[in-house]
Amino acid sequence: MKTLGELSSILRQAKDRLALSVVSMTRESGLTAVTIRGVLSGRSDPRLSTLMTIADQLGLEVMLLPKNMAASIAAKPPVEDEIQSLVAAALARQGSK
Repeated sequence: MKTLGELSSILRQAKDRLALSVVSMTRESGLTAVTIRGVLSGRSDPRLSTLMTIADQLGLEVMLLPKNMAASIAAKPPVEDEIQSLVAAALARQGSK
């Protein structure tokens, strides 16, 4: 993610997936509706604490990664089934020890 537009798009998608309203997010976070709408629209450049609060509400985590790692993740985002199989494989390896 390199732009505020990309960031806001990810946040909006998570908000829509959870079917959260801005009003409910305002109540839970203590942020104003103007602030939340600004971040979700990409019109405002949020403070890190604001971004962390919104991400937390959406079940997301703000992380810093080395660029080469981020590039490899962005190149092929895992699908839900793939994540499940990776977890299952790891659990199977643990069980066989």
